[in-house]
Amino acid sequence: MSRAVMGCWSLIIFQLMFVLYDTVYAPVAMPVTENLAVMLRLYVCIALAILVLVLKSEVCRPVGREALLVATLWGVIGLAAWLAVRENHLRCFLELYALGVVPLVGIVLMQLRFVAALVLSAGGMAIVISVALGVAMPYAHMDFAIVFVFMAFCLFSLIASFRIEFSARHAYLMTSIDQLRLQDVESRNAELQEMACLDPLTQLYNRRHLIEVLKQHHGDAQQAKSGVSASHPVPPLPCLALMMMDVDHFKAFNDHYGHVAGDNCLYQIAQALQETLDRVKGAAIAGALEGNEAALASVIRFGGEEFTALVAVRDLEHARSLAEAMRYAVKSLKLPHRESELGVVTLSVGLCVIPLSRLLEGEGMEDEMTRDMAVEMLLSRWVDQADKGLYRAKRHGRNRTCVQRGNGHGKARAQASDDLRDDLRDGLHDERQNAQHDEQKAELPDHRPPMGGAGLS
Repeated sequence: MSRAVMGCWSLIIFQLMFVLYDTVYAPVAMPVTENLAVMLRLYVCIALAILVLVLKSEVCRPVGREALLVATLWGVIGLAAWLAVRENHLRCFLELYALGVVPLVGIVLMQLRFVAALVLSAGGMAIVISVALGVAMPYAHMDFAIVFVFMAFCLFSLIASFRIEFSARHAYLMTSIDQLRLQDVESRNAELQEMACLDPLTQLYNRRHLIEVLKQHHGDAQQAKSGVSASHPVPPLPCLALMMMDVDHFKAFNDHYGHVAGDNCLYQIAQALQETLDRVKGAAIAGALEGNEAALASVIRFGGEEFTALVAVRDLEHARSLAEAMRYAVKSLKLPHRESELGVVTLSVGLCVIPLSRLLEGEGMEDEMTRDMAVEMLLSRWVDQADKGLYRAKRHGRNRTCVQRGNGHGKARAQASDDLRDDLRDGLHDERQNAQHDEQKAELPDHRPPMGGAGLS
């Protein structure tokens, strides 16, 4: 549009030069108002000024704007041709030599597309040739000279238009290719980053992802500190539950059934844990986790036969019910395990519940790297606390959930007694259900994982 406006102003200047030429060569006694050529060219200047306003208002689409410009340029050429026929004066015939400037302005300055430039040149040539052949020229071969000069202007303008459009299209294609390559690189980087955070055997996130989950929870803590906003309408849950889960007697399982069966066992356990967590979230036990925050409640393979989960919860009982649901999900798989007391694969869980506000301990640090290190140190301490609960669950008979409340020995012993009493009652109930289990027929179901991997004992 800016090039079209610039071309219109150039045509206005071109017409004013013709006005000056017509005024100088007019008879001395002729008033300007009676000079038809002068008056018509002034009217053309006014029409071009109105066209500039129309172009700036953007009422026309690009194709319509291009058609309007071609029609305007034809009108300027046609006006000069009509004046030559109408007045039949030498000065009007001489003005025809300068008409080649009109397609030059339209094609080069306005940069019409090549097809439009071709249409403009063809129409202009038709007008000039009709005048040259239909009017008697004052000099011999003057008609040929006028047509030749106009044709030369059109030819060189079309060559320039073709090269300009070719360069513009080539630049556009190169830019598009670069953008596609950049998108491809970004997509591949995202895939590689996703693969780096995924465990190939269980298809769960690995421990690299754990620190990223904690950083997202850190954002929730900041939101809780600043208050609920329109962009975050659901208040974050006040606590975090870190669960360390370990498959009971897994080394003995690998020794008895083999590492391929061990990989199969880990895959089924991983799927059961993630499905349980998803079902619990769907049943509103997991509270305010929605949308992209669902990634904040995912099971992670910590290493070997150990799994962990970092989940936002309401309180200790909320976290304990979630851990128990995941433990029962593994036991409900009824994967045969001859080396286990219950005859099936079970899970021990260590649980540590932390206030979400603890994540803001490094908030005053200005350096982002320092804040990340503080978050990692907090995670390391919380994993250590959850590990202590896991060790207690192992010491007190496995297949249970133990909560690590703090460093107080009396409180820890009281909690262990409660856990032992509750889990013994659950264990007796499970033993009655599995009393008819025949160890001779215990075989592991053949649910192979989609990707193989070396068993870790």
